[in-house]
Amino acid sequence: MRASVVAATVIILGWFLFMSYETTNMMPPILPGYPGDSFFPRLVLLFGLVCAVTILIKAALTPRGAQLAAGENPSFSLHWLEFLNVCVLVIAYGLLLEPIGFEITTFVLMLALLGPRMVAGSDHPFRSLGYAFALSLATALITYVGFGLLLRIPLPLLFLPRYIQY
Repeated sequence: MRASVVAATVIILGWFLFMSYETTNMMPPILPGYPGDSFFPRLVLLFGLVCAVTILIKAALTPRGAQLAAGENPSFSLHWLEFLNVCVLVIAYGLLLEPIGFEITTFVLMLALLGPRMVAGSDHPFRSLGYAFALSLATALITYVGFGLLLRIPLPLLFLPRYIQY
């Protein structure tokens, strides 16, 4: 395992621990049976902590000679253009969410993130683009059902119903 992966995991682990501490300042539950404002952030942070600790344990148990896969470059590299592309897409998502609507914005963001990556490594670009289209649509619908319908979080919807009685 690369030293850069271990170093990044230690930094992320420290950030998760700090954010876990910060959730103690959130408002306590006001209703009986209500988990409180810190429930979902703590749930996400717990998942992140488990993943980070798992990576560190794997790094500690891996023998020194077997740390790099065959042909793997031991140095760290960052593809700045891809990184900036993702940053621009996420900022555009935040700015366009309200005027365009949650459904279209989420679908287009996922298609812009998945499409080029799935087409690039494929022998069948149209099939890969179809998979990216289907995954983007599924992500938008699952997010809508999970947050909009089940959790009743107000989303800036354009054409999907704001609530469904069930």
